[in-house]
Amino acid sequence: MTNQLDVMALSEEVERDSQSGHLSRELLAQGQTLYGKNPEYPDYLERITPDGKKSLGQWRNGEFVEIISLLA
Repeated sequence: MTNQLDVMALSEEVERDSQSGHLSRELLAQGQTLYGKNPEYPDYLERITPDGKKSLGQWRNGEFVEIISLLA
């Protein structure tokens, strides 16, 4: 018997977990650093580290360069 992946169900689960914040919390708990957009600062990327630190910055030469540290 072959297990088949239900792509639509998986997509819906990821969307639901993403919108609720569960996915971000789980990835941070696993030690991942997250990068994304912050609508209040559209010219910068937002970085959230596993310790909860949030900062804004830009990619330069393949590295994230912090410009502004945000209070969490």
